[in-house]
Amino acid sequence: MAINARSLLEEVCRKTRVFQGRYLVPILLIAIVFGIYKALQFSPLEQELIGKVKVDDRVALYITEASAGATTDYSYRFYLGEASQDDKTFMASLEDGDQPFMITTDKEALKKVKDGAIYLSVKGTIYTFHSPALYRSHGEIYSVPVYLTSSPF
Repeated sequence: MAINARSLLEEVCRKTRVFQGRYLVPILLIAIVFGIYKALQFSPLEQELIGKVKVDDRVALYITEASAGATTDYSYRFYLGEASQDDKTFMASLEDGDQPFMITTDKEALKKVKDGAIYLSVKGTIYTFHSPALYRSHGEIYSVPVYLTSSPF
């Protein structure tokens, strides 16, 4: 019995098409779902700690400089956190979703910390502000009074 090259080629092509049709669609769906998941997890916001000021024995004010890329201006984010934690621990807490009580364009907004209160004076844009500023420590929520004055420039 002679092997016909044409029939052998047709048999290989038929098996290849079955393989592609059966496995290609699920593989593509998995790749698309994975790509969407990774895109949703991607955050271009980069933050660098530029200041830490002790408010009282329990709490400190942390100031970060944030950038979302080369075409965006810097913003300055003001957070409260435990005074006893180190800088690396604080920066790791930002990945857990800790939110700033103020976001502004003014790098020099902090004027002073006195008697457990924070005094700010912003010259520029305020994107977000919450007062009193809240923070969580050991399951308890604490607040710090914040006094703010602002002007456009």
